[in-house]
Amino acid sequence: MFKKITLAFAMLALIAVPAIAEEESDLGTVHFPNSGSEAAQAAFQRGVAALHSFWYEEAGEAFKNAQEIDPDFALAYWGEAVSHNHPLWSEQDISAAREVLKRFGDTRAARRARTPTERERLYMDTVEVLYGPGDKYERDELYHQAMRRLAEAHPEDNEAQAFYALSYLGLVRRGEPGFHRQMKAGAIVTDLFQREPDHPGAAHYVIHSFDDPEHAPLALEAANRYAEIAPEAHHAQHMPSHIFVQHGMWNRVSASNDVAYNASAKWVERKNLSITKRDYHSLEWKAYADLQRGVYGDVIDAIAIVDDAVGETDDNRLRRISASMVARHAIETGRYDAISLPSGDMDTSRYNSTANLLLAAGMKAFAEKDAAGATAAADQLRALADKRAADGEAYQADSVRIQQHEIEALAAQIAGDTEGALKHAKAATKIEETQDPPSGPTYPMKPSHELYGELLLAAGKAEKARAQFETSLTRTPNRTASLLGLARAATALGDEDAANRAYATLQTFLTEADGDVSFLEEVRSHATATTDMQQ
Repeated sequence: MFKKITLAFAMLALIAVPAIAEEESDLGTVHFPNSGSEAAQAAFQRGVAALHSFWYEEAGEAFKNAQEIDPDFALAYWGEAVSHNHPLWSEQDISAAREVLKRFGDTRAARRARTPTERERLYMDTVEVLYGPGDKYERDELYHQAMRRLAEAHPEDNEAQAFYALSYLGLVRRGEPGFHRQMKAGAIVTDLFQREPDHPGAAHYVIHSFDDPEHAPLALEAANRYAEIAPEAHHAQHMPSHIFVQHGMWNRVSASNDVAYNASAKWVERKNLSITKRDYHSLEWKAYADLQRGVYGDVIDAIAIVDDAVGETDDNRLRRISASMVARHAIETGRYDAISLPSGDMDTSRYNSTANLLLAAGMKAFAEKDAAGATAAADQLRALADKRAADGEAYQADSVRIQQHEIEALAAQIAGDTEGALKHAKAATKIEETQDPPSGPTYPMKPSHELYGELLLAAGKAEKARAQFETSLTRTPNRTASLLGLARAATALGDEDAANRAYATLQTFLTEADGDVSFLEEVRSHATATTDMQQ
């Protein structure tokens, strides 16, 4: 049972405030002193807590409620403006944010004059630069500097510390070398989490700061805690799975995202929102975890949920999510009945559905020994990578180029050119090693080290194959196909201890696997043989 946590707050001095209804209390504990009216506090504090769980719709609504109660409440306008900035997703509605600020005052000087305290003026300064002139990265940097000034001027202000840490994370760009920004953010919020264990932003931002295989152990405590802190927020239910993925805890990944999706569905129903607002992102993560668990039937059910929503709404975003889920299901299971070469416009959105379907189509061609089909998929991946590069999207171009080399490797293997296949597979790994480790379901959907290992093993190069599977598992811990490859490579090398460890790990999360999973009997028979030897 989730612990009920009531939003707490203080004004500049301790005051009595109205009780908050229980159904509006499960977002965590924040203490944000301010000069707004007592009557507006419940709505304002709820808005701040919702911001910390990236529940931007709920936050914006709460801040508007606070403004209706107290039209002179400066920080209520600050909060609503902040709700239009989604730093970790590189999304920002600058026009909407500027309209919010304009409602409070026509100019920056006018707004500053209406803000009653110096500390609150520092808060207002942060959004003035966030939504001021300049390109987005320049404004993100100016916002970070403004947050630093606020946090240094008021070290006692937990909210300033939390938003300052988040501003570090908002400056991280994909492919950026090192983790210096994440570590600085993590240091701030780890301290805050120890002091305020019920603070939603502290736990949330600890997770984001350490969301990679190397640093994820530092966030496991926060991951275990966050869902309990803010059970009402579906994103809070999802976020612990970022750390569970990095530990290969597939049962927990599946469970967390199941709760997250259902929480979002209840919110949509309660608010009578479009079903496009459901958290299909969590449903996609659950499907990935279930593929690792061998629970393929549940994945088909998840795809059907998205397809039903597509049929009801004709929403392109959901259509792309469905296509990617279909591709991943085929790649992980080797069941390619639903896969064909995609036609029509290329998807160059962040959903990458065209690239995902092309990868699946190439792998289908390999399974069917269809050289022409594999070559066609590789050619289309090359064209997509070239387009991404021409559009100035170098990181995305490299992501697609990995998949191009993977399918070229498979095409070469079909033609009997083992050395050519290994050359392309190795080229794929070299590109992937320049990219960030996955922060969730693998991308590319077939990790290149895993594919390279499988090709090496098929070529009788078990020692080299084992090294590739081990590398794959450092980037994507406990991936089923990589563990299976490692077990087979170790067996080929006569290293029964390593094989036993890999098979034993597989056994821990295949307990609910469908009976027709192709490798299930291999895992179970090895377990039986190992047990008999021990007896």
